[in-house]
Amino acid sequence: MTYFGDLQAAGRSASPRVYYFVIVCLLSYIILDFVLHHSGTSQCADLVFDAAKAKAERAERRSDAIDAMKEDLICGSVIGHLNSGPKLPVAKAWNQMKWIGAPARCKVKGHLIESLDEMNNFRRGFALKFVGDVEDKTMILPWLYGSKVDLNKRARRVYLDLGANDFHTSVQWFSRMYPCDFTEVHAFEVTPGLFRIPKPGFNEDTNWSPENPHSIRVKQQPQVPDWMVDRIKLYNTYVSDADGDNAINITKFIKQELKLTADDAVVVKMDIEGAEWPILQRWLLDPEMAEIIDELFVEIHYRHNTMLDFHWGQFSHSREEATRLIASLRAKGYFIHAWP
Repeated sequence: MTYFGDLQAAGRSASPRVYYFVIVCLLSYIILDFVLHHSGTSQCADLVFDAAKAKAERAERRSDAIDAMKEDLICGSVIGHLNSGPKLPVAKAWNQMKWIGAPARCKVKGHLIESLDEMNNFRRGFALKFVGDVEDKTMILPWLYGSKVDLNKRARRVYLDLGANDFHTSVQWFSRMYPCDFTEVHAFEVTPGLFRIPKPGFNEDTNWSPENPHSIRVKQQPQVPDWMVDRIKLYNTYVSDADGDNAINITKFIKQELKLTADDAVVVKMDIEGAEWPILQRWLLDPEMAEIIDELFVEIHYRHNTMLDFHWGQFSHSREEATRLIASLRAKGYFIHAWP
């Protein structure tokens, strides 16, 4: 009895830390035994690998986020859109082999767009003799915004041709080549009689040909159908940045006359012999216009000795200024191309 009494007395006098220590040792033994005898080495390795993988993924996400922030800062600036040419080793392909221009470093509206090819006067195909037409538009086709975003989902789809010239110059090209069915076409041509709306009369239904071994589906090349003719409206007036005699303030016309908004599909082509400069400089300061216009095609006129054969010696701005203007508009969110 004395032995057991002494043992109980010793237990009562033991520090609580001793109990905690014993409990920790037992738990550690149980965990170690489970890992060594009840969990295979492959499972342990998997746990370690998964932990390392998760850590690497977190680091990669942080790195991607930092890179994205840097890219946003670069592409939100004019410099980012000026320094848009391809880098080695792919740059060699765009020395002379490629007809189509290289993709720019910075996206616009979240989509790829062509790099600015000022050394070829924005006419790569003509400069490299792939085509004999200085107004060839092949290099634009891969970069159309309408091929990246379905503009046909919008109820109102408007094409404005500023400096339309003849019907076959650009209105017909956009009607046939641009992947959007325009519900309205507004053509501006100051010279009376130059732009002629096609006469109604072409019938698509009667132009179909029966199937044949030649794989020809129509009797004649399709012309502009009646329903398309009805959508074209002609304005024999100057396009300007301000109101004036026989001139229309195009910014006010778009916002107030047509009442176009960001909910509409709006494509603008501009070729107005130098009058584009004050308009585009105004649009640089107008974020609402960047929201309204989905895609912009502009022939920006400048003075350079490589364009003197085309009577461009009359213009005062330089080619470098023209390139910077396009880059500035892209930095502001305009999906803009140099129109040949």
